[in-house]
Amino acid sequence: MDKQGPADSSASCSAECPESFFAGCHKVSLGEVLALREERARRQQELATYGLVRYGHAEHDLAGHGPSLACLCLNIPGEYKDFPWARRSFREERRIFTLALKGEGIEILHDEPVETKAGYTGYLLADAPPETVKAMARRIEDTHSLGRLFDIDVLTPAGTELRKLSRSDEGDPPRPCLVCGGNGFACARSRAHPPEELSAAVLNIMAKWLREKLADTVSSAAVRSLTGEIAVTPKPGLVDRANSGAHRDMDFFSFIDSTAAILPYFRDCASAGFESARPESARPESARDPIALFESLRPKGKIAEVLMREASGGANTHRGAIFSMGILSAAYGRLYRDEEKPELSKLMELCRAMTSRLGEDFSDGKALPGASHGEMVYRQNGIPGIRGEVSRGFPTVCSYSLPTLRRSLAEGHSMNDAGIAALLCLLAHTDDTNIIHRSNLETLRRIQRDLGAFLESNPGIEELREKAAALDRDFIARNISPGGCADLLAFTLFLHALDTNGVHS
Repeated sequence: MDKQGPADSSASCSAECPESFFAGCHKVSLGEVLALREERARRQQELATYGLVRYGHAEHDLAGHGPSLACLCLNIPGEYKDFPWARRSFREERRIFTLALKGEGIEILHDEPVETKAGYTGYLLADAPPETVKAMARRIEDTHSLGRLFDIDVLTPAGTELRKLSRSDEGDPPRPCLVCGGNGFACARSRAHPPEELSAAVLNIMAKWLREKLADTVSSAAVRSLTGEIAVTPKPGLVDRANSGAHRDMDFFSFIDSTAAILPYFRDCASAGFESARPESARPESARDPIALFESLRPKGKIAEVLMREASGGANTHRGAIFSMGILSAAYGRLYRDEEKPELSKLMELCRAMTSRLGEDFSDGKALPGASHGEMVYRQNGIPGIRGEVSRGFPTVCSYSLPTLRRSLAEGHSMNDAGIAALLCLLAHTDDTNIIHRSNLETLRRIQRDLGAFLESNPGIEELREKAAALDRDFIARNISPGGCADLLAFTLFLHALDTNGVHS
């Protein structure tokens, strides 16, 4: 992004509305702002003195001075300093600055965040010369999506006072105005832009960053879950690292290629969800309807299926995952606007609301050209398959596979073994229409009874592996593939990845 140019036009075309956004937020007074400034100055002096006394010696080799003090704030003009997007932005400022220090091998000697209704402050003592720390701060301010809102001061003791390193020390131009991209100091001094315009600019910058972070979060979770599902071994009748199960038209690498092809789809679904939650009163109510959000995903899903088949050589590697994980991606994006980590119950409630009319796909009782195996099984046996699972808020996943996965990981088992346990649990409780299609309903019920009894005996991980291997041999011999359970396993891993935001719990 050009830091010297005007406000991002792509953001302005979907501008946020400050009036509705700040409803119910605390309006900071001038007294509170001045009090916070005094407290910052006091704490800065205190920490600088502490750093010089505690760390200012030869061990740190800082050319005769102590550690550098960085003070992190947000540049948010106007009367509102404390609101959810601001808190998330401040925490991102601390996160990325900390990562930058660690990336350069700089030790962080003290890290102290303070969040108040009058504003936020982060104090960090870094074991590096102030010029080095300031250069890193300037680079972050100039390149990060939120950089125009970041205010990272670097201070160093100068006698009894503190000296603040300035951008002008290095010959850099002043920070750009949030609205017009001109000299920010000059615009602020002359009050060139009304408060509403400044607030809108701040919210647009935050919204742009949130969309980017959402896309990264969902894409990362999708690739972890889809590659994780195919990697779990052994999986009865399914493609894994050992064999292709009961399939002749796909292998491990077909799934890798298919995963790479459809990843942008999940990002697009998440973005659609994010945009559907915009609260502006000018937007039609129908645009915020969960069912309308689901319907908007259908064309995207059809394109994703084309990409899947082109990448996999015509095989149906991820049709069920495209359907279920696309819905979850959109639900996650819609809730992510207001919650950094949406609650599972809210996600499932929204999935139910989005798909409340899904049964209408079967309402005419006639098989359509190109109908899936699941649709045909429904018309023959009345079992709704993945549509039933989605429209009920994924009860099998929430009640069985996700708790099993989390429990296994908490007990210290590997992701592979936790995946096996979750898959066998799904096999015991899921009406998998793919099993019925490849055999019959009685075979499905027999498999469910057998696995139900086995799991009730509370088997250990070694027994679970042996059971999965035995079922794999049996399913391959009988050409049975529990593809529906595989999709739900990927969905389970997706939920887990979203919950942990990229870190296994």
